[in-house]
Amino acid sequence: MQGEADIRVGPVFKSRRLGHVNLFVEDMARSTHFYNRVCGLTVEFTELGLKANFFGTGNTPHDVGVIETTKGVNRYGRDGHLQIPAEAGAQIGLNHLAWEVDNEAELVAGYQRARERGVAIKRLADHQIAHSIYLPDPDGNMNEFYVDTVRDWRSVMHGEMDLVTSVWHPDPARATAEPCYDPDPEIRRVAEAPFHPQRLTHAVLATRQVERLEAFYRDIAGLAPVLRSPAGDLVLLRAAHSGYRYHLAIVAAGPDEEPGLHHYGLELADEAALAAAVGAARGGGLAIEREVETAAKHGIFLRDPDGFRVEFYAGRRYGAPADPGRDAERAWRV
Repeated sequence: MQGEADIRVGPVFKSRRLGHVNLFVEDMARSTHFYNRVCGLTVEFTELGLKANFFGTGNTPHDVGVIETTKGVNRYGRDGHLQIPAEAGAQIGLNHLAWEVDNEAELVAGYQRARERGVAIKRLADHQIAHSIYLPDPDGNMNEFYVDTVRDWRSVMHGEMDLVTSVWHPDPARATAEPCYDPDPEIRRVAEAPFHPQRLTHAVLATRQVERLEAFYRDIAGLAPVLRSPAGDLVLLRAAHSGYRYHLAIVAAGPDEEPGLHHYGLELADEAALAAAVGAARGGGLAIEREVETAAKHGIFLRDPDGFRVEFYAGRRYGAPADPGRDAERAWRV
């Protein structure tokens, strides 16, 4: 009876941090050049059958993933698994946000809680180095809740691979409570790139239903609100990893703004690294869309080849309020 009661209490999943952002792009080669040679993310592995590349800083198997739009063709994984229906990846846009869970036992417990509470799950996937559960938020933004299943993931995923993913069948009897993520990863660096990020830290979603999205990411994803604006048009939420200021910002969409991914943030080592990167970027003719400064951070924004905004920033005083008030349009939506 105690187990039955526990499954109904607390959030469905217990996210540890934002693991990666996955995007549908028009041209994989073009995006690969940008994320590798401009953003300074290493190409960790390529999935040829999926037409996908995965880029990282070293913190996780990838911080950013790009998948070429389907061009009207279904894409299948291993064992005939329909991984991307033609209509799901037909347009440029956010594929999913990925939330890392501490261990497989906890992910399986989250799956059981989801089923007990009637939460609709889109699909289950075995990515060889991770097990994943996918479901959308109220705006239709897809979320992946995943756990690493291999400690030395580079020994499994590297270079060009054909097909990676098949269906996962959650099994409480086989799920271990031992974490497989690297607590002290080696940060990789692309020497010729102007930017040298240390990690992906957060994503920003614009919406016309701030309260409803907040409820989803609190009750389903297990994020905790750390700041809510008096006007109710901005909420910052953090997952369990305490080394981050926040992992998700939810902002009210403007009257002419489409709901969805506003931007995602990559953190640099310090302001000296940011200044050097900005100088190198401008010297190389890169267009910087905007620069913002608050008590909490100093950052700049670039657009990738498909129009996605990427923020590169250096954190300032940790205790400074993340919400910049109304200055500079909320420091461009946090």
